[in-house]
Amino acid sequence: MTTAVAEPRSAVGATLLRVPLLGFFARLVGPAALTAAGMIGAGAVATRLLAGAWFGFDLLWLALYVIPLVIVSLDSAARVAMASGGRGMLSMIRTDIGPWLAVSIFAAAFLVNIVVNMSQMAAMVEGAYGSMGMLPPASGPGFLLVTMALTALAVTLAVLGGYKRVERILTFLLVAKLVCFIIVATKGLLDWYTWPALARGLVPHVPADVAVVGTTRVREGFTQLMAIAGQALPPTVFLTYGYLHSNAGYTVVDAKRAFWKTVQNLGLIWGLFSVVVIVAGTTALHNVYTGSGPSYLGVSHYSQIESIPVAGQVLGPAFPGFLGFLAPRFFSLGLIGAGFTTLISVSLTMTYLCLDMFGRDWHFTKSNKTFQLVFGLWIAIPAVLTPLWAAPALLKAIVAMVGNLLLAPAAVAVIFYFVNRPGMRELRASPGRNVLLAVALLFSVSLAVIGAVRFFQ
Repeated sequence: MTTAVAEPRSAVGATLLRVPLLGFFARLVGPAALTAAGMIGAGAVATRLLAGAWFGFDLLWLALYVIPLVIVSLDSAARVAMASGGRGMLSMIRTDIGPWLAVSIFAAAFLVNIVVNMSQMAAMVEGAYGSMGMLPPASGPGFLLVTMALTALAVTLAVLGGYKRVERILTFLLVAKLVCFIIVATKGLLDWYTWPALARGLVPHVPADVAVVGTTRVREGFTQLMAIAGQALPPTVFLTYGYLHSNAGYTVVDAKRAFWKTVQNLGLIWGLFSVVVIVAGTTALHNVYTGSGPSYLGVSHYSQIESIPVAGQVLGPAFPGFLGFLAPRFFSLGLIGAGFTTLISVSLTMTYLCLDMFGRDWHFTKSNKTFQLVFGLWIAIPAVLTPLWAAPALLKAIVAMVGNLLLAPAAVAVIFYFVNRPGMRELRASPGRNVLLAVALLFSVSLAVIGAVRFFQ
């Protein structure tokens, strides 16, 4: 007989339960809702939308094929947590493998997620300007002021608990934006000539580099491939997925239920998002901004697209013709919600790792003031550093996802090791699960090695 599973004790989880539609999924999937909310952020939008805009359907295969790897990696991490006796992942690594590995993973995750949170705040700032139909300045007092204001708001809403209404609004925008992407993708696929290109996009290959019209720069197909893989195989999410399950009260008897919740949330919701954003980017940007068609804010060719206001034109087909001018503004508002959601999710997961690394109570409860302090610092410090990194927000998000991939092999290897130990008993990995974990490990190692070689060439 299966025991009742407690709802997540985090304030973020409690808020998700009150959001129409997303609240339904939160009740259905528990901790997986928080993970999906964090993974459908600015990084997911940037990597997939620009992949479609720059390379058409050429990277659709990757967005589709990594879905089972994500599901099995996360579910394996959850199984490890259920059989851990309440220990955190870093504690297990430190005592069962070695302190050197725990310190190395923590240091790498710390640095990578500073960059990830900087990219999320940059997306929020650029989204704020884009919602007013403006391109953000590269720097200056205006950019700094907006950054500081959004940082103060994010810390206040997240840590002090007054963010509930705002997060409901932002989450609604996120869900509404997903619906718009589905509309755009569906309209694009109604044109028969898109299907042969889509079929070719399901064959694994690295797209050729694309020259940026009017410049000497290029969009590298392999870099974009690494960015998508880095967002799809997020090491910190893999390592902290078990913390969420522990916080939610999951035990060994809930393993089957937890698996299907992960499938529903990460396989269906996040997987659908991944695919339709690439399709929408291809049909509404790549096939439209060809250099001989429309232009917006000085951009007439798909290779030039890199700012949020311009990328927001992707939602144009979802609006009636006379309301088309609202598309980039709505996209920008939705990206503020995506950036905020991921900013909170990353800060939450890194707080788990920080406290567990130093042997402190890592449970997210109202009485744990240390958790709240570290949580707030993880939001504030990367955010206030954002103006020091001069680059378009979508490109920052891509760089952050590439950095993610470099740590992914270690995270998958650790999960592979723990889920195969005899102490896992009935939760020990089956041959089929091991095959998928091995594929995820080999895939992440291959991309990380090739990426490192290319970087130092």
